[in-house]
Amino acid sequence: MKNIIVCAVSSIILLTAVPANAGGVVCADFGSQAEAQAYFNAKKAGYTRLDRDKDGIACEALR
Repeated sequence: MKNIIVCAVSSIILLTAVPANAGGVVCADFGSQAEAQAYFNAKKAGYTRLDRDKDGIACEALR
């Protein structure tokens, strides 16, 4: 019984700790490069995917 409770509590913590869209954001989700850059600068979930060449500029193709 104790193991079931520990497992249930652990599952709840894991499910609530990770945002639903973590890592799922892509450049197509933004209407402009400026909007993507603001998201990138705020370091929100999945922001690193917006800067493929790691030069600090998000979604360069949206310019």
